[in-house]
Amino acid sequence: MKLDESILDQFDLNPNDDREPVNVMRVSELLAFLEESASRIVSKSELFFKTDDADRQADCLDIVAMRLNDFVQAFIDIVIYIRKAEGSYNGKSNSLRYCVTSYDTLIKRQSHMEKQFLGEILLRNEITHDYFNREIHQKKLIALMQNCSGGAGEVYEQLATLCKQRGLTDKYVDKNS
Repeated sequence: MKLDESILDQFDLNPNDDREPVNVMRVSELLAFLEESASRIVSKSELFFKTDDADRQADCLDIVAMRLNDFVQAFIDIVIYIRKAEGSYNGKSNSLRYCVTSYDTLIKRQSHMEKQFLGEILLRNEITHDYFNREIHQKKLIALMQNCSGGAGEVYEQLATLCKQRGLTDKYVDKNS
């Protein structure tokens, strides 16, 4: 039995997706994403230490690792945008180390936990790129979760305050510029 091709065409089984990737976002939206990531880092870190269920702990580790990556990406984009807005961006570096150093320049008063968190977020690069030493990185991630995960929220608060003070929240970040 042969099926009429026109019947299959009615189901649109191969829809065309003509959307372009979005590389422009309002600073306020980027800050909301940063806040959400920070909140998940903190809540899943707390849950990790409250449960004895190995599966839940593994899920918490996975979520914190993923959200740490999200946090870092948004952190980099916001810090570079602020540096561009003030005219102090060197136009060359977009590394996490550059952005942590820039943050230290932008934010003079930092809590101990905030400083510790910023020192530890470089772990994101190791988690993302070095799966050979996964066990070592997981131990470091657990230490971050235990000792300074709350610093993520503090970094968010500092950046949100700075953006509001400088009138940047309604501006747009263009990832391509």
